[in-house]
Amino acid sequence: MKVFYTTSLRGVDGYRPVFERIYKIIEELGHTNLDKVLFNIPDKDGFYKGSHSEKVNHYKRMMNCIKTADVVVLEVSTHSLSIGFLLQKSLELGKPVIALHLPKRSPFFIQGMEHDKLQIIEYQEGEIKQTLASALDYAQGSSDVRFNFFISPSIGTYLDWISKNKKIPRSVFLRDLIQKDMESNLEYQQG
Repeated sequence: MKVFYTTSLRGVDGYRPVFERIYKIIEELGHTNLDKVLFNIPDKDGFYKGSHSEKVNHYKRMMNCIKTADVVVLEVSTHSLSIGFLLQKSLELGKPVIALHLPKRSPFFIQGMEHDKLQIIEYQEGEIKQTLASALDYAQGSSDVRFNFFISPSIGTYLDWISKNKKIPRSVFLRDLIQKDMESNLEYQQG
């Protein structure tokens, strides 16, 4: 699987060996990491003070990684609004998300989220390979089923309009329509 793995840059200094180990384990388990920017930033203060175009490019790269990934793995031991945003965006796009945290570093706000594609997992440094292997296997089983169909040009135009004006991907909009119908369909619920 293609895995997008990242964590808060603020947390890297104190836990770099652990976070880099997670990156390596993903590859040892036969998966492909989509991004390594986290470990290639020599000066985090300089990173945060980067130019506007650098920030735009970083944002676009992160969004592209999420869209390309089969699963998103986030190390959430360090509180971060950016990581929370990436987690929410990943779920909105239907990606399975594994939120890993060290003992006594539980992400308070994320613990309140309930989503069938979200795994929040505490790990021990010495058991991370087994923990991650199990989580990735589970995530692979919960991946979306691809469903292609033909639509008329007018429906395509409407979906493009929704995407542009409502800032909702076409697939997310269609998935939400189906989900709402499932929730209101009494015959389906009873059957």
